[in-house]
Amino acid sequence: MGGGDTAVDEEHVRQRLERPLRFESVVSSSLRHLSVAAALVAAAVCALAAPGARSATICGEGMYSYAGYTGGTLTNGVSARITQAGPLSVHNGHVAGWIGVVEPTAARGWLQVGLSAFPGQTRSEIYYEVARPGYKPVYHKVAAPVSADVAHRFAVLEQARRPGWWVVWVDGRPVSSPVYLAGSHDRWTAQVLGESWAGKVSGTCNAYAYAFSGVTLHPAGKPVPERLAGRLYHDPDYIVTDRTRSGFVAASFRPADVRGAAVEPSSPSAAENATGAASQPPQSTHVR
Repeated sequence: MGGGDTAVDEEHVRQRLERPLRFESVVSSSLRHLSVAAALVAAAVCALAAPGARSATICGEGMYSYAGYTGGTLTNGVSARITQAGPLSVHNGHVAGWIGVVEPTAARGWLQVGLSAFPGQTRSEIYYEVARPGYKPVYHKVAAPVSADVAHRFAVLEQARRPGWWVVWVDGRPVSSPVYLAGSHDRWTAQVLGESWAGKVSGTCNAYAYAFSGVTLHPAGKPVPERLAGRLYHDPDYIVTDRTRSGFVAASFRPADVRGAAVEPSSPSAAENATGAASQPPQSTHVR
């Protein structure tokens, strides 16, 4: 990762584009708007499947997995506190817990901020990522690995007097220059998600637990912010639990213990893989 901002390689970008967050089609076909109870049942069924088959179909090469919410309404911003709520076990690729805004029809552009971790890391680092429609995404490292169990406040907000211009905030201060996202004003939606990318080799699913609290949505055209809303989403081997009106926990079904082994969950209270990529300035226009 180094100490600067990084751009991802072409192959990784291609894999991300092949599996964007197209919640409308996925939810209607397989998610069925699962409740927490049903989600746990579904995860338990997946856990009982043959290990070889599960690795190949869920955490195989280039597979993204998500757990969380995608906003159902157009937005001018989103904010939340995010905490690494448990040990990490990143075998390949990355894990992340993030909030952001996205172009809703084909996920061809986004701006996100949160916590992420890569193989060998036991603590998450703070990052943001920008993808202007038509270009590659650019990953920006904001802070070195931070203490687990400590909440950080993140926000992605559109500037009040500059439609289509957005700023990323961490712990009450801006960490990005204003970012112009063409066509985003009153048209993009919010997302609040845990994410795992399985990397470029098949194998064991990555394990994480990220807690989201104080989630606030800023609906387009409305002066009053709203609490957590949208469609619940989770892939096999990952769950959404401990839901409140303004928060939840996104976690792997079998969280990692301190040695990186899988353990049964009791009540468990995303980012491009930028390894080896070249540095880019914060205001870079290189996006997905």
